[in-house]
Amino acid sequence: MIKKIFFYVFIISVLSACSQQSVKEEDLITLEEVQTAITDQGLVLEDADLPSINAFTRELNGVSPEAYFIDGDTLSIYVFPSTDERKEGMDDFEEKSAAAGVAEHEKYTRKNILVFYELGNEETNSKLKSAINGLE
Repeated sequence: MIKKIFFYVFIISVLSACSQQSVKEEDLITLEEVQTAITDQGLVLEDADLPSINAFTRELNGVSPEAYFIDGDTLSIYVFPSTDERKEGMDDFEEKSAAAGVAEHEKYTRKNILVFYELGNEETNSKLKSAINGLE
């Protein structure tokens, strides 16, 4: 009888651990969600084909960004598999750009995403901040 109880407790523990992990995966933000949040702010994303030597289009922690222009200014969106990997990606950016002269920019982070925007006007910066902060 005790073996059955331990068996059921073990099964319940495993199942609850699995369900917690899948909730974490569902909480990840997708590129499409970021794009929608930005365009819902009235901003227009124009595809940008920038060279990989650009500080905002470099691969970070194994992730390449999607690059856009907003009113001619560069916007890069990195979508990492986890929040921890996003933090490592930010460390990677700081390491790679420490010696380089990087253009003035804003950085937005939320869960697993990292967004860089070369400074444009204050209204656009404010809309981007609202868009990214509004992501759940």
